[in-house]
Amino acid sequence: MAGTAPNLDIQPTRASARDLELHRAALTGHCYRMLGSAAEADDAVQETMVRAWRALERFEGRSSLRTWLTRIATRVCLDALADRTRRGRPVELGPGWTSGRRASSG
Repeated sequence: MAGTAPNLDIQPTRASARDLELHRAALTGHCYRMLGSAAEADDAVQETMVRAWRALERFEGRSSLRTWLTRIATRVCLDALADRTRRGRPVELGPGWTSGRRASSG
């Protein structure tokens, strides 16, 4: 039937990599809202797809495929946010410091 939207709630026995890809745009938006960076959102969606692909045989169908993928994406984003806080941040040094060395005075 022309103009019919694809069925995004796939049964677990029929779910495939192609079915996962149908949700990429929605997952990218979800991850972007959580992370605030398009590049980080793309990385998070890719990681989500890898995790989902590895766990696809364990998908029981108790929720829709979209709900399951969103839950995985949320966990990936929360992990990325936690990694941000663990990483050291560059320290801004006050005046007199250039390229990591004390500027000579005079």
